[in-house]
Amino acid sequence: MTPQCDAPVSDDDLLDYWIHAIDGTDAERIEEHLFGCAACSARFEAMASLGVGLVELVRRGRIGGIVTRSLLNRLQREGVHVRQYVLSPGERVPCAAFPDDDLVVLSLRADFAGSQAVTIALLGADDTLIDQVSDVAVGPKDIEILWATPGDIIRRMPSSRRRVTVRSQSTHPTVLAEYELDHTALPVTGSE
Repeated sequence: MTPQCDAPVSDDDLLDYWIHAIDGTDAERIEEHLFGCAACSARFEAMASLGVGLVELVRRGRIGGIVTRSLLNRLQREGVHVRQYVLSPGERVPCAAFPDDDLVVLSLRADFAGSQAVTIALLGADDTLIDQVSDVAVGPKDIEILWATPGDIIRRMPSSRRRVTVRSQSTHPTVLAEYELDHTALPVTGSE
């Protein structure tokens, strides 16, 4: 049985260390801790082994959700084909998923100051809820949320206009930003 750690490294720090998003003194501190702590080393090894499988799941169109910039960069370095659309509040963006796109990412830019968590909703033309992600943590310095969807899912969508809203999660939720997507369904080629 692995002994407990009195001062465990956070999951976020372990992930950042694994994807090389931190360096210098912070990386050395984590590395030193991992060499001396069996519990955190075991957690790190489990996370790293999941990461190898994550790339394959993304390629197969089996996984999506909120991702960090450093994780997105890591996926791209591992060969995942990413199409990204950057949206500012009030903006309407034409979009599509092309045959080689493993992942389509919406970079939702907004001012999240004063919010600790938000809900992101994808709405159809008649405000029908299509998809929603709740409890998305945001910090005062965050300027974007990256919402990833497998390319295969996007390619199956018909041409349509969609609306994305970002609302604060509080006793009095407020809309922090709204965006519009003009999705174009591309013809299916013989290779799919």
